Amino acid sequence: MSDETTNDPVHDEPHFVQPVGDAEPESATPEQLEAYDLDDDGKISIIENERARLGIVDARLAQLAEEDGVAGAVADAAHKIVDRLDND
Repeated sequence: MSDETTNDPVHDEPHFVQPVGDAEPESATPEQLEAYDLDDDGKISIIENERARLGIVDARLAQLAEEDGVAGAVADAAHKIVDRLDND
């Protein structure tokens, strides 16, 4: 096997990027810890990172829900569901 790193374009897409970056405490900025460390343990856990991702999805659905037509109606329904999960 080669030691070369693969340049897989799929892994370069934004959906593979964690919303708050690496979850290791030493790599999180004080601002990230303040915003995303919900249990104040000094690190951003996988759950806290995924809650941040869900918040981003919820915000995007809220934007799409403002559109007219079927797409807006579907986005509004999805936003209401995701919003309940996000705020739970």
